[in-house]
Amino acid sequence: MTSDLTSTGAEQDAPSRLASVARRGLLRCAVPLAQGGDGAPVDELVSRIRELAGQDMASARIAWAQRLAIEALVHSPNIALREHLLPDLLTGALAGTLSWRQDLTLASARSLVQAQPLERGWHLKGLLDDVPNLQWEGYVVVCPVRFDAQVGQPQRWAWVVLRSEEDGLRHVIDVTRAQDVATASGTVRLNNVYFREDELLADDPHRLALHLQLLDQALRPAMLAAALSRPAPVHKKYEV
Repeated sequence: MTSDLTSTGAEQDAPSRLASVARRGLLRCAVPLAQGGDGAPVDELVSRIRELAGQDMASARIAWAQRLAIEALVHSPNIALREHLLPDLLTGALAGTLSWRQDLTLASARSLVQAQPLERGWHLKGLLDDVPNLQWEGYVVVCPVRFDAQVGQPQRWAWVVLRSEEDGLRHVIDVTRAQDVATASGTVRLNNVYFREDELLADDPHRLALHLQLLDQALRPAMLAAALSRPAPVHKKYEV
């Protein structure tokens, strides 16, 4: 993995925001007790995200991304993958994200990421735009992939989770945009990223999409409402 941004300077506030979100207990909130969470209802998470957004929208966006990545692992039938990644996502030791503009209903026929079959495994190609929480120290990104048809198997959709250290995965953050820097948001490009079938997050794309959609539809309006309720900045008038 390569990045066009060094770990010094303006990006430092994004890691501190993720650490703060973890300390506030937002990452474990509304995750089942059996999977390392606090077992609280989703309404509790919505309330706490709304409060956070009222204080700092950049932190809320990072929390949104991390929490949806956690939700994807919670509902993944791939137990080995879940047990490997979920503990570090819950503590914030590992950043997690998905595409902000992602079609969580999978209603669109257009795929941002496409898988081309190899003799063993697949090559993933595509672009994820406006992705938050691309932390310098490493992250995982959840995304739907369209797998090309091959002998004995039709074209299909599935969810995957990719690690930032994968060969062929590269992210770029525009350091001239303050909000992108604050939330570590940028573009993720996949160029022949090797993927094995046993690393699928979920091969029933619509079921997992439904879980993500339900949480997204609860959190995002709360964040927006908090942003709209914040008082407008006061501009002092100076008489000449």
